[in-house]
Amino acid sequence: MRRIFTILALALSLAGCRQAAEPCANGIWLWSKYMNDADLDEFAAKDIRNVILHEVSFERHGTDSTLAFITEAQKRGIKVHIWFQCFYKDGKWINPVDDSLNRYKQEYFDEVIERAVKYVGYGVDGIHLDYIRFGGTAYKHNPSEEITATGCVTEFCRQINAATKAANPGIILSAALMPEPDSEYYYGQDPAQMGQYLDILMPMIYFHCDSYRKGGAPWAREVADHFAAKGAPAKVWAGLTTYEDTDTEKVVPMSAERILDDCRMMLDSTMAEGVVLFRYGLGDIPDLNALKR
Repeated sequence: MRRIFTILALALSLAGCRQAAEPCANGIWLWSKYMNDADLDEFAAKDIRNVILHEVSFERHGTDSTLAFITEAQKRGIKVHIWFQCFYKDGKWINPVDDSLNRYKQEYFDEVIERAVKYVGYGVDGIHLDYIRFGGTAYKHNPSEEITATGCVTEFCRQINAATKAANPGIILSAALMPEPDSEYYYGQDPAQMGQYLDILMPMIYFHCDSYRKGGAPWAREVADHFAAKGAPAKVWAGLTTYEDTDTEKVVPMSAERILDDCRMMLDSTMAEGVVLFRYGLGDIPDLNALKR
């Protein structure tokens, strides 16, 4: 009997370890200019356990100050993911396919991946890929059956996975995705392929903004389920805005209660396992402890 209890206790202990290793499923995108304004105690108290911090913070505030911010966040149980643009540089889209030579631009891949590995070496918890796509022109960059826009995005994900996981097997890889179901054609993003190499997919389900407003909440739920079903084994955290665009193109910050309602809708009625708020500095920060788990 004692042996049975010992085995049961060990199994429960291992289950607890697995659960503890899972990243917390609430987060917020943080622009570099707001880094010193962010109240980490407030984040922790309101169950915001992931901060997606833009890499410009290292340039704007200096490496030492940024690393100090990361350390203070981690002391409070908050994971910090460094966020940077992949196929976008100096205000311009980068075409990562060399159409004339029928190849991917490996030298550009290496440049971006080197940055990611550097941040992993700083002890961050995650790497967040933004602009990991074409700017609506993916269909123009398929020079052969072997070299395609979608294949390019997938290959980049594979390579950055190999490089960063070699540096730290526990690093969390995530990416911001366009929310359209036909994202392969326009953006080269195939969640089924990207989900093989990334831990978390974050479709930007900004249903209070732009043309997405027309679909409203039903469209938002459909998008979340689409990416959750297609992107497995990667988890899906729904990207939600803390503001809305009006018909006059005026940005209106949302109340904490309204943001919380959107978060609750996502977690109660879709397969999304988390929510990420875009962004700090617009809208009130809701208390996410109230969300159903």
